[in-house]
Amino acid sequence: MRLSALATHIPDHRISAAQIVAAAGGSPAEAKVFQRMFGMEHVSATRPGETLDGVFSDLVARLAAAHSGEAPDALIYVRGQPLQYGRGRSPMDRLRQELPFLASVTRCYEVDQYNCGGLFWALDLARTLLVSGLARAVLVLGGDSHIGVPLGDRYVPGCTLMGDAFCGMLVDLDPSGAQISPIVLRTHPEFAAGRGGTAQETGAFFAAHQRICGEALELTGFDWQGQGLLLPHNVNRLAWQDFCRAFSLDEARIRLSLLPDVGHCYVCDPFLLLAEALATPLAEAPTLLSVGMGGYVGACSLTPPPPSSPDFSSFPLTTHRSEATECMLKEHC
Repeated sequence: MRLSALATHIPDHRISAAQIVAAAGGSPAEAKVFQRMFGMEHVSATRPGETLDGVFSDLVARLAAAHSGEAPDALIYVRGQPLQYGRGRSPMDRLRQELPFLASVTRCYEVDQYNCGGLFWALDLARTLLVSGLARAVLVLGGDSHIGVPLGDRYVPGCTLMGDAFCGMLVDLDPSGAQISPIVLRTHPEFAAGRGGTAQETGAFFAAHQRICGEALELTGFDWQGQGLLLPHNVNRLAWQDFCRAFSLDEARIRLSLLPDVGHCYVCDPFLLLAEALATPLAEAPTLLSVGMGGYVGACSLTPPPPSSPDFSSFPLTTHRSEATECMLKEHC
């Protein structure tokens, strides 16, 4: 399955870790310890008055400009928070009504049950639609905002801070260009409680994180001794340092460059990092990985274009980056 185009949006507004921890009832000392241990200074956040309609409309416009191929006839909308919209209230409804590029969309789906792994489950659905002939090109849009959500809800004690970010992809079956490998999907029902679990249940999930990640990477064929990048869900710096020690993996292969300034952005992290990685030529295929707190795991790799295009340097990529950063499935219609 070809990744025809990729676009990302990271809001330029920032909220400090100290503000979020305080809003969750934590002390200034707790905030300082959290920042030092986990490497998170701020999170990206949608500005007051900014709407999801506007964000996704901009993403679609940039994808349309970068895409070479048929217009999408299927749309998949992914978010990590399972928040339902009333009939006619989803941003996707308005996008389909207003954007000519989406005029051919006849199938629209929402994926919201897989936490941070949702975009991988959406890509697997996209492949199914394409291979079965139900779609010729699929537009995948993903990302969460915390509009209307209490500030303290961005804090997961002992784990992470939640930021806002968004991404979009166009995929089809054109054999040319960068190809997404078969998607690895795994479920771990013992962790189904997710963020709503008890302290004991949450602790058991964190303790299993290394094993879960290692098993998923094995299934992708990840080369532990190679040079290919690992683009993970951010979580926190300490978790990935421990992972590298446990698996003797060179820390330079794991990209955590967005973590201090952007935070952990639910479904989007690996794809934000992919956009950053594709800005320069890559010699080997990068591997993307997410593990949601509900035990939903997704992973894949992006293989280089054919020999006539030996690297990713000409990939149709559009990004929206702030100045600070620069330093079961439901058929909806």
